[in-house]
Amino acid sequence: MRGKAYSTLFIPLLATICAIGLIGTAAADNDRDDDNRNGGNKNGALAKAEIEELMSCYAYSFDAINRAVTAIYSDLGNLEYLDPLNMADPNFAEGYERFRSCTTDDFVIEVYNVNGTALLLEGWIPAGPLPWVNLINSFRADDDIASQGQHLFGSLSTTVRGKTGTIKAYATISGSRITADGELVKGGPGTSTYTSDVVYKRGKWLLKKTTLVENNLVDE
Repeated sequence: MRGKAYSTLFIPLLATICAIGLIGTAAADNDRDDDNRNGGNKNGALAKAEIEELMSCYAYSFDAINRAVTAIYSDLGNLEYLDPLNMADPNFAEGYERFRSCTTDDFVIEVYNVNGTALLLEGWIPAGPLPWVNLINSFRADDDIASQGQHLFGSLSTTVRGKTGTIKAYATISGSRITADGELVKGGPGTSTYTSDVVYKRGKWLLKKTTLVENNLVDE
């Protein structure tokens, strides 16, 4: 009798516990799905923080490329070519690898003057991180002994919509270089506005398209 009574009480109780556990697991899975869709949490705060970090990735990438000295082989006629001599320069390699880590394979960029004149439109150079890296690298003067650049981003405004989003940021950009004859040439500061479309892929947020507006007029 005692065993029967025990079974009568224990089996329904065990079934109830299992049912609660299954419901809890399903709820946790739903929460996890919501978290993944929002890049980390339901209210998108973590997603926004990760998206804003992309601007730091951009800044560090191109400041590293600007420090490169021996990476002088970017071919404007073949921007999709990764020259091994460029990768032998640790600054170029750091900048390229970092930038590739925070962009999609089909990353594109457009550049405008503040007056609306297009300096670079989507399709003018191949898509992907490497063409933009090579183009930036080609701007450095061949006779520079050393150069430094700094991107300082601020006033970040981020919007998250599921697995996509946008970020707008203002940048102050300055730099200097030393020519072969030892002359110190200072550049900037200049200001620019960056507006980027981002996507959540490969388990992280990535830059997909950036629209850059040079707030200081650039010679056409």
